[in-house]
Amino acid sequence: MLPLPAPRRATTPLLAAPLALGLVLGLAACSGGDEGVDPSTADWPEAVAPAEADGDLWVVWTAVAEAGDEGGLEEEVTRLGELGYDAEAWDPACQEGAAETLAGLTEFADPVGVGLAFASAEDAGVFDTRYEGETVSITPGAYTCS
Repeated sequence: MLPLPAPRRATTPLLAAPLALGLVLGLAACSGGDEGVDPSTADWPEAVAPAEADGDLWVVWTAVAEAGDEGGLEEEVTRLGELGYDAEAWDPACQEGAAETLAGLTEFADPVGVGLAFASAEDAGVFDTRYEGETVSITPGAYTCS
């Protein structure tokens, strides 16, 4: 059974990065010259393979379960596949700070989740805005597993 997602506009410090991302994207759209990206009309951003990425990633986690209960994540994998993304459940401990963030939001001691990795905060923000499903969290940080 999938947990109920945390509210998207929670005021916990753990969600400060997504809120700051929205502010940055909003300010970029208001600046002169470069009009920024309108997420509602932008192409769906390309996800990157976490193990092949250089530097920091921005992972949009769309579903989380307790380790050992990954079967409940298959519906989310299918939904993302229908959008053209090669998604799968993976261990958030493989991204700096992600496991702690997701554990804090879901109260799972050992979370596993479906997350799409993007090369930039802007791409993660465009995906999050366009995606009609739930977003549990967006976590920045380097991939740490080999």
